[in-house]
Amino acid sequence: MNKDQDVFDELEGLIVAEAKKTYSSKVMDHFNNPRNLGEMPDADAFTAMSGMCGDTIAIFVGVEDDQIARTSFVTNGCGATVACASAVTCMVEGMSVDQAMSLSGKDLIDFLDGLPLENTHCADLAVNTLKGALAKVGD
Repeated sequence: MNKDQDVFDELEGLIVAEAKKTYSSKVMDHFNNPRNLGEMPDADAFTAMSGMCGDTIAIFVGVEDDQIARTSFVTNGCGATVACASAVTCMVEGMSVDQAMSLSGKDLIDFLDGLPLENTHCADLAVNTLKGALAKVGD
């Protein structure tokens, strides 16, 4: 390995160690291994929303018999936004549309075992984007 790669690897390790002090293991897992990432070409509906921080999430949903059968997302957001978008798509699969429409940002934060106060808007963005997509089902 070259010297630049060694420096990069060391810096990356420090960043990850610091993030582990701030975020729950669930947040880190969803950030490092996002589920349902990517566009869904056969979605029944989708929407994209931007948050106050400039992050954008697009959520795609497939609904069968009023049940959420599949979900996916794309985002240009930070690690907390990636984790929230990934987690919300996992939370709602199998739920009825009405159940998913009743979710709150707090429900998502609880599912992730917490978020720092400065990242709670990421959970709200993910939930609101999901609700926006679900509101378009059948349009």
